[in-house]
Amino acid sequence: MPLGTIALLLAASFSLGALPLTGWAVRVFSRRDLRALGTGNVGVSAAFIHGGKLAGIAAVLAEIARGIVPVLAGRFCFPDAPAIAIALLIPLVAGRYAIARGGGVTNAVWGLLVFSPPVAVSSGIWGLLVWGLAQRWWGEGDRARLFASRCGCLCTPIWVWVWRQSMPEFLAAAGLALLLAAINFSQGDDMALSKSDQLFSLDDSLDAAICGDKAAKLSQLKRAGFNVPSGWILSQEAGIGHRASGIGHRGNSEELSIPNSLIENLKSKIQNRMIVRSSAAGEDGDTSSAAGQYQTIGPVFTEAELIDGINRCRQSYWTAEALAYRRQGQLPDTQMAVLIQPYIDSQIAGVMFSRNPLDGGSQIIIEALPGGAESVVGGQVTPVHWEIDFSAPEILEKQLSALETNSIINKQIIAELVKQAQAIEAFFHGIPQDIEWSWDGEKVWILQSRPITNLQPFWTRTIAAEVIPGAIRPLTWSINRPLTCEVWGEIFQVVLGDRAIGLNFNETATLLGSHAYFNATLLGEIFRMMGLPEQGLEFLLRGQKMGKPPLGKILPNLPGLWRLVQRERALNAEFKGDRTSIFLPALQSLEKEEGSSATDSVTDVTDVSPMEVGRGKKEEGRRKKEEGRGKREEEILTPNAQFPMPNYQYLTELLERAEQIQEWLKPITYYNILGPIGLAIRKAIFRVNDDWLANDSAPEIASVRALQQLAHKLRQAAVSQPDETVSVAHLAQTFAETPALQADFEKWLNIYGYLSEVGTDIAVPTWREQPEIYQKLLINMAQKAETNLVEKHEIGLTFSQKWRLDKCQERALVKNEISEIYARLLAHLRWTFLEIEACGLAMQVFQESGDIFYLEFGEIQQWIRSGASVSFQDTISQRRDRLLADRDRPIPPVVYGNLLPNSQTRSIELATSATNIMQGIPASIGRVEGFVKICRTASTDLGENAIAVVPYTDAGWAPLLLGATAIIAEVGGQLSHGAIIAREYKIPAVMNISEATTRLRDGQKVRVDGYLGTVELLD
Repeated sequence: MPLGTIALLLAASFSLGALPLTGWAVRVFSRRDLRALGTGNVGVSAAFIHGGKLAGIAAVLAEIARGIVPVLAGRFCFPDAPAIAIALLIPLVAGRYAIARGGGVTNAVWGLLVFSPPVAVSSGIWGLLVWGLAQRWWGEGDRARLFASRCGCLCTPIWVWVWRQSMPEFLAAAGLALLLAAINFSQGDDMALSKSDQLFSLDDSLDAAICGDKAAKLSQLKRAGFNVPSGWILSQEAGIGHRASGIGHRGNSEELSIPNSLIENLKSKIQNRMIVRSSAAGEDGDTSSAAGQYQTIGPVFTEAELIDGINRCRQSYWTAEALAYRRQGQLPDTQMAVLIQPYIDSQIAGVMFSRNPLDGGSQIIIEALPGGAESVVGGQVTPVHWEIDFSAPEILEKQLSALETNSIINKQIIAELVKQAQAIEAFFHGIPQDIEWSWDGEKVWILQSRPITNLQPFWTRTIAAEVIPGAIRPLTWSINRPLTCEVWGEIFQVVLGDRAIGLNFNETATLLGSHAYFNATLLGEIFRMMGLPEQGLEFLLRGQKMGKPPLGKILPNLPGLWRLVQRERALNAEFKGDRTSIFLPALQSLEKEEGSSATDSVTDVTDVSPMEVGRGKKEEGRRKKEEGRGKREEEILTPNAQFPMPNYQYLTELLERAEQIQEWLKPITYYNILGPIGLAIRKAIFRVNDDWLANDSAPEIASVRALQQLAHKLRQAAVSQPDETVSVAHLAQTFAETPALQADFEKWLNIYGYLSEVGTDIAVPTWREQPEIYQKLLINMAQKAETNLVEKHEIGLTFSQKWRLDKCQERALVKNEISEIYARLLAHLRWTFLEIEACGLAMQVFQESGDIFYLEFGEIQQWIRSGASVSFQDTISQRRDRLLADRDRPIPPVVYGNLLPNSQTRSIELATSATNIMQGIPASIGRVEGFVKICRTASTDLGENAIAVVPYTDAGWAPLLLGATAIIAEVGGQLSHGAIIAREYKIPAVMNISEATTRLRDGQKVRVDGYLGTVELLD
């Protein structure tokens, strides 16, 4: 028998045992150090207790593998000496105990199971029998469990002898059993500690389900560095028994039995006066506060008073008032933890709200009185009240400096409270907080913090501002909202499965102040269920970047995420099938019904490049149809045109067409949402830069390029020399006298006429409806000597980069096709409503063009299907006035609750900050100085060398933005339409400059830095 090999295996087993595998598993899944928790054992039971289920499972699997490896190695190296396999477990367990600080029982059990299943099973059965007998003798408890565990270890050699009849194996098993028993006697018991005299500290990471929401939130604040008094928590099962029926039952009024050791432990930690506070499940929670429902007792001096205070506090959980509160809020009856803290001798105390609790406005509300905070929240005394406006830094500074105070509190304390309120709200990811505080003459203490429960749900303009920007008319919203909510609900259900049953996806979006908002509360809950990081809510409320999701939270969601990945991978094939079977036939039938000439352009533009559309025979077919369209299209697009006598049969046909278009919009909306998500994920995974992708087929790029080429033709026809100066009048005359140019322009309008300033808003006119604007734009483009014709240049990519690009390019092309079909269907829907409106004008149901967009779709359905004579004028007038008012009011990026904050007129000074710099999102690199032109619509005359300041960007803004020297947008990011156009044409651009159209003025000189994302005011 080679002794060198045996020595090597023994050393390897000890080294393997010394690896802190369980400690690593807990760190990965819960970011906690077991050595500093509980008994300090780094074992499997401690991993479950302190690290959670996932950490415990990972620890079990690691220890199983660790126990099996030496046994397999011994059997492989020494097949004729099986005792060595058992003997190798001894240094493994020794290394586990001496260095890795574990017990080694799991290793030994699974090692023996691999060595001899009968031995392991017999030992396990014997241990269970001993446990049952011990429970009969000592009752249920930790003593019986520990006795059974030790007997199971010590009986193992006996079962080795019974089954194996080998003295070497018996001796090896005996040595292992004695080592395990010795370790078991010497180590502390985490399972017993978790149920006995353990006191959780506010310095620990606390589980709200065990210690209550109040203690859990205070723990988060204390560990983050806020001034929170020290505290210890008796958990809901912290060794406190009951003399009769046990705690936790309704009607419980007897006193609880509290171990003397626990009281002594508390007194040793808090030498002076104490306060006993409730920390129940659901108290100070996200949706319920339980404010004033449970009793706080203090100050407490003696041990007897402490025991009485704990009893009274816990019994207050079962008062009639507390029970009624939970029934009304549909909260379950669970348990109450008790928080014991040093009593703060307050000179001044009070409460503050990080936002106006009435409407979520930008005011910090502070109320204070001399003495403890209970006098403020008690409601029996009127406290001193301050409202501090923090809507802008200069306003906050001005208010603090001009603050009138009295002897109760000074300005410095108020300034500190404001700072604390803002910091705590930011710490809790932008959720408005109700904060209890006190001042002891030296520092401000935070006594509790909970969400302002009435300011829910939270509504955010993040994402919504780009999906459907600007003020929205009722008809647009009544169509877009169901489509959006249904599709997002379907996507989330794919990931969440049965967990999505209780979620109401119809509440995904709403309209506040005529502007679209997404439900950040619902989306934040979905993000948490999907395992995304807590910054998910901060991303929605504050636009912050999302952090990396913890692996432990992602693992349970892997099946759902895999289902979504499968959907995303199948998107290209599914879309191509639906494109052929649904979308193209749908568009052809619509254009046939409307007498439009764009049928061929629809079919061709998705198969070939836009400039190839209409060549050859297809060009002849289009022109013949154009000749035949004539008066019919004019009637559709001109509401006051002479229609055939309208009748309800014709209106019903139009209504059915509108309903059918909406049915076609459902699947394309799904593709239009999932497609960009998939592309963004692919770009992130394969690290593909935007510049690598070919965007020629994107409507906003292709339309501009085609118009540029037409402008180049117009200029060539009007001048003899390339650099010759030419007037607008001469270009207009040349265009009017050249039928070929007019035909080319008409062809361009037919192909791209479905586009509009806001592709998702059917109330906004399409290009086809306002040809004079784009004809003027064509002439202005032709006037410039440089036509900005950008040739697509090949980017030198490595083989690896080309491979990564291939994973994204096809999806980018499909995304552009999806966008086009989606926009075309919406354009046809708009044109259908214009036909309905024209009939309504003839019937005097409407008074002027555009009235129909102030009705909801259900109201239009009811009118047409009823056949009754109706008048919508009062409704339309009220809604039009409301829309006009909402256009001019400030629209906050976040709304708390279902009410817009009270709009207070305020002037925004253009140069109040020390640097005069506004920070946004860098979208396209470059640095330009120039003069501002505020562009509220895409038809604004931009002029020459102007910096365009726009409220948002969509595909319909492309022609306007092309003429700008730089772009400043109020909303949008690096993937917005404006950013794509800017990068394509090397125009510096900055996105997400809040209120840019009101903070800047026409003719103001600014410097735009698209690399830093800044706009600097130069005058």
